[in-house]
Amino acid sequence: MRNYRFRHVGFTLVELLVVIAIIGILVGLLLPAVQAAREAARRMQCSNNLKQIGLAMLNYESATKSLPPGSAFYGPNVNGRAAAPYERFEGRLVNRPPWHYRVLPFMEQVGLYNLFEGDKFPTDNARMPDPSNPEGGELMRGQKISTFICPSDSNGGYNATVNGRSSRVQPANYMGCMGPTNSVSDSPTCGCPLVDQFRALSQAGTNVNNPAGVFTRRGGIPPTGAAGNAGYTAKLGDLTDGTSNTILVGEVIADWSAHARNGWSHSNRWGIYTQIPINWKSEYPNLNAALTAGKTGCEARCNWNAEVGFKSRHTGGAQVVLGDGSVHFLSQTIDMVMYQRLGSKNDGQPVNVEF
Repeated sequence: MRNYRFRHVGFTLVELLVVIAIIGILVGLLLPAVQAAREAARRMQCSNNLKQIGLAMLNYESATKSLPPGSAFYGPNVNGRAAAPYERFEGRLVNRPPWHYRVLPFMEQVGLYNLFEGDKFPTDNARMPDPSNPEGGELMRGQKISTFICPSDSNGGYNATVNGRSSRVQPANYMGCMGPTNSVSDSPTCGCPLVDQFRALSQAGTNVNNPAGVFTRRGGIPPTGAAGNAGYTAKLGDLTDGTSNTILVGEVIADWSAHARNGWSHSNRWGIYTQIPINWKSEYPNLNAALTAGKTGCEARCNWNAEVGFKSRHTGGAQVVLGDGSVHFLSQTIDMVMYQRLGSKNDGQPVNVEF
């Protein structure tokens, strides 16, 4: 009789471990490429958002003969206190929403725009209609508008308590440019020792009512028949340095800015100071957290100034849209003098920046 020997075909443990190791190495090599491709797609979408915003602003200007006001915030509106003249409506002190609201009709958002009832009431606490609740539903600034959100910095919004009700608010990742406006001042509760250094880059003769850049939070508002602060609203003709040399809007990281976290239609949305370097890390939630980490208020989102610089989750810089509607990526290593010239609409200085 013949003796048959059965040969078992398979992998040894060593062979399996080698194969697993090779697969792990390949995945490790492939993953960064996949992540880079995804970020490239997110950055492209972010660029498209800015392009739409730029076109909406130019269409707004064509329709109204001026660009939208940056915002219309005049200070606290509690118990009749006022640090500056206020607009009043039906005896109430009124703050008005920023440019985000005003360009809605040019972004196919007419329905939401109309819910603000022609800008006739204090909009910070305005709520969506809700037949089941006479006080209204969710806050209007909690409505998610995809064009205002950079997918590289997407989030689900933040909690806000208004009149005892907890609601969600949705930030926007884009703010208007105030340029090197000479209104940098330190926050008394979240101080930054670099404020003087930032202030030194300011354009002389400018202030919150006469900004160096295109926008200011003390923007002009449509007349309502009530006395108030006229504020400032730019026209394209004010961009005497050239529309292709002037920043309109750029990116912000919502979680690094207390003002951005207020929601896209909140009136107290500061514009962006170009005195703050691009991608300045104001990443700590409060002063105590910054101090515990060995930092200062300059690195906390509660600081009035360091928080409002152009910032993005994109590596190496942030994107902006210029007055001609073109979108460009600005390096975080940009020369700060040239950066101020891009931020200013009328300083008369030559701009020499390679995008």
